[in-house]
Amino acid sequence: MCQKCYGKGYSVKEVIPGAFAFTPCDCEYAKIVRQRAEEKTIEFKKRLREAKERLKMEVSG
Repeated sequence: MCQKCYGKGYSVKEVIPGAFAFTPCDCEYAKIVRQRAEEKTIEFKKRLREAKERLKMEVSG
């Protein structure tokens, strides 16, 4: 496990008391997390596009 991000994929740094900065880590785990997030986003956009097309057909038909 990465010592910077502790397996979360990002590191947290307190900038001022109560305000935190989240920065992506460059470890292998972070790359895997980013890839999974991209895949989920692509899948979501595909489902959204299909739903829009179905709705458009229902409204016009």
